[in-house]
Amino acid sequence: MLSFDTLSKQPRHFRAFTGFTVHEFKELAETARSDWESFRHTKRVPFADRIRKEGGGRKLDLPNLEDRLLVFVVWAKVYPTYLFLEYLIGVDESNICRIVQEFLPILSATIIIDKSRKKIRSLEELKELIPDLDEVLVDATEQRIPRPQKKRARKKYYSGKKKGFTMKTQIVATRDKIVLHASDSSPGRIHDYRLFKKTEVPRWLEAHPGITARLDLGYLGIHKDYPDISAVLPFKRFRGIPELTRSQKIHNTKRAKKRMPIENTLANLKKFRVLSDVFRNVKEQYSATFKSVCFLSNFRTLARS
Repeated sequence: MLSFDTLSKQPRHFRAFTGFTVHEFKELAETARSDWESFRHTKRVPFADRIRKEGGGRKLDLPNLEDRLLVFVVWAKVYPTYLFLEYLIGVDESNICRIVQEFLPILSATIIIDKSRKKIRSLEELKELIPDLDEVLVDATEQRIPRPQKKRARKKYYSGKKKGFTMKTQIVATRDKIVLHASDSSPGRIHDYRLFKKTEVPRWLEAHPGITARLDLGYLGIHKDYPDISAVLPFKRFRGIPELTRSQKIHNTKRAKKRMPIENTLANLKKFRVLSDVFRNVKEQYSATFKSVCFLSNFRTLARS
């Protein structure tokens, strides 16, 4: 059966299954170890309420952190069903489900920014950690979900852009393809700019006018609603105007090139098939899943930089 010890002996296979090298995965496990042990400790029954001694009862089928983390990373990278992982890993699918539920809150709680394993939990801590941050890229992405059974939910989740039912998430990233912030996910019907106004990003950008935000035309209106934000948008051709001038087209081309890193960042996230295939899990867990993949993608990018 598949385990960390057996798979790590085949480096090429290990990278195909997880997206990480064996060395990167070991560093990832050490980074998550303290949070994992803390999470396991909080699940223990208080001493006053115990019926048996601590340590009694049924033991975990996969007691090692490396083996449990491997299950989660393989699930995120390949996105197989729990039943398929049952045959691959050799434990019941209910245990596979518990392992996934175990790591979602652990990995989605923080985002690693530097190689010293410094973590942030809010945008306020971000500027203190990266004092020379002068530019961020903002964009939204959508992922398809199964057709909702309820008619009212179908209207809520239908995306006219994708011509299907989707979940939408906004990210803030750097030119180095590091995700600094991921919003809570919303139904696909919501407009990009409306989602932007619901997040804490506008207030954070207003508090730091030295940071320039590069956006696309989905955020048209930001200069009017947030005059204190330093935002860069491409020129838009409005009705009644025959076409953009040559100078405006050149500016749009230059601005599009500077926004390319965020498209590459989204591509890195969607290498994990849990964010590219139709999302089969419950919608309430989508935000935690998306942020967990941001954690994994950031760690991989920083480890290779």
